[in-house]
Amino acid sequence: MPGVGQNKPPKWTTSECQNHLPFHSPERRKNPRFDLHFSVLLRVPGDLWAVGETADVSATGAFFVTDRPFLLSAPIEYVLTFPPDLTKAANPRRVRFFGKVLRSYRVPDSIGAFRIAVRSDGHRYLSPEQSASFDAIDQKLSATSKVNGYDPAT
Repeated sequence: MPGVGQNKPPKWTTSECQNHLPFHSPERRKNPRFDLHFSVLLRVPGDLWAVGETADVSATGAFFVTDRPFLLSAPIEYVLTFPPDLTKAANPRRVRFFGKVLRSYRVPDSIGAFRIAVRSDGHRYLSPEQSASFDAIDQKLSATSKVNGYDPAT
């Protein structure tokens, strides 16, 4: 008789299948992400600088929260200021990164906050003179801009 003694897979409903499947796909990142939260200056080359805050950073990219959206696949440059306790340098170190926007979307339940994921293609350590030019930009933007209703640490 057909079907007698044959092992057939069970027939599950969609909800039963969902209960047996993992919710998230396995981690595909090649580089670990570090939960680092500090100020970032970012822009599309040629535009004005915007201020944001890092949510996490890796060797090949970063995830920011800022008060403006960026177009997908747009070139982006951003400047991170690494504190002395992280770099073991006497003073904070500024590094200018160049990359591409991978994701940009509004943060749910916020007023004007956007999450921006970028892939870094290169970087350059800034000299003290170059770094000083970003001090004024950072102070001006930090005083006038804030990411409303969103805490990147959550």
